[in-house]
Formats: sequence, C-alpha cells, structure tokens
Amino acid sequence: MDERLNALYELQKIDLELAKLQKMRGALDDGSAKKEEVSASLRSADEAEKLLRDAASEMQDKDLNLKSVETKRKTFKERLYAGKVTNPKELSSMEKEIDQLGRQKDTLEERILELMDIIEERKKESAAARAVLESKEKEHEAIVQKYNQDLSELTAKTKALIAEREKAADAIDPALLKRYETMRTRLGILVISKVEDGYCSACRTSIPGADLRDLKTGKEIITCENCGRILYLENK
Repeated sequence: MDERLNALYELQKIDLELAKLQKMRGALDDGSAKKEEVSASLRSADEAEKLLRDAASEMQDKDLNLKSVETKRKTFKERLYAGKVTNPKELSSMEKEIDQLGRQKDTLEERILELMDIIEERKKESAAARAVLESKEKEHEAIVQKYNQDLSELTAKTKALIAEREKAADAIDPALLKRYETMRTRLGILVISKVEDGYCSACRTSIPGADLRDLKTGKEIITCENCGRILYLENK
C-alpha cells in the first residue's frame, strides 16, 4: 500500500469529521424561534394586562360618578322634602332632576355590575397569558442553555481535530497535499474515493483491471476515469 495515499486518506477522514461537526454546529437550535414565541407571548400578556387595567380604570371612574350622582340626588331630595321650596315650577324642576339622577344611578350601577364580571374574566385571561409567557421563557432558557453546552462541546472537538489535522498534514508530501487541497475546491470534501468490489465508491464506476493492479502495487496515484477522484484501495 502507498503510505502517502494512506496518510492522505486519513487526512480526508479528519476533514470529513470536521465537516460533520460544522454541519452539526449549523443545525444547533440557538433559541431564535423560541425567542419569537416569547416575544409574541409577552405582547399577549401585555395586551391582557392593558385590558384589565382599562376595565379597572373604568370601574373606578364609574364608582366616582355613582357617588357624585348619589350625593346630588340626596341633596335634591333633602331640599324637596324639607318644604323650603314652594314654587311649583322649581319643585317640578327638582323632581325631574331627581328622576334623571335616578336613571343615571341605575345605568351606572348596571355598568358597574358588568365591569365586575369583565374584570374577573380579564384577571383570569391575564393570569393565563402570564403563565404562558413564563412557560415560554423557561423553554427558551433551557434551549439556550443546551445550545451553549452543545456549542462548547463542538468547539472543543473542532479545536482538537484542527490540531490533529495540522499534525497529519505535516506528515504528507507537500506536492500531494497541494494537489489534494486544489481538488477539494473542485470536488468538495470528498477527494479520495475508496475502491469497493472493483468500483469507485463515489460514483459507482467500474475500475479498469490495469488500474486495480496499479492500486495494489501502490506505485502511483490513480484517479477515477469518471469522477476524477483519487482512488484508494484499502489493504485488507
């Protein structure tokens, strides 16, 4: 077996592993998608809380209005029943005012009862939205934690492989290494193709008998006549 080719094949195995690690790194979930879910949940929670605050604010206003109406109505009633107002026109005006204030009071009380139900419902909606947000935040935190851990492991493995590659490359004939690197720009990561059962494993082309004999002797570098990759015959 040509030891030069064997060393080059081992180098390619390292390059293939580096490419695999790079692909794994690119496939890592950094939590971006989950972060979008967190943002959407935050908007929903904020909107639910705003609706709750709006209802509570309206409730406060209606309570104040009701107190004001009740005070005015009570004042008019006291004046009416005190007997101090004797003018029929003024009495009629006071009675109309009392009736109008009574209708306002009924309307306000009805709305306050509605708001009580609305506030109760919106409290539940706000709590549910906040629970969803907290759940999404925990999920995002877990994903980011795993991402950082996996990234750290892949980075360490990549660093170790790069050091191993440098050492392996130093042991290869410079001319052969240059040829290998040049072919990588054209063929991609797989430059050396193993011969399996007389076929190029990369393109499944049958290898001529003469080339097979030369591969067995290891006297020269043989390339596949179809795909152009360097052929490697493993010594079994």
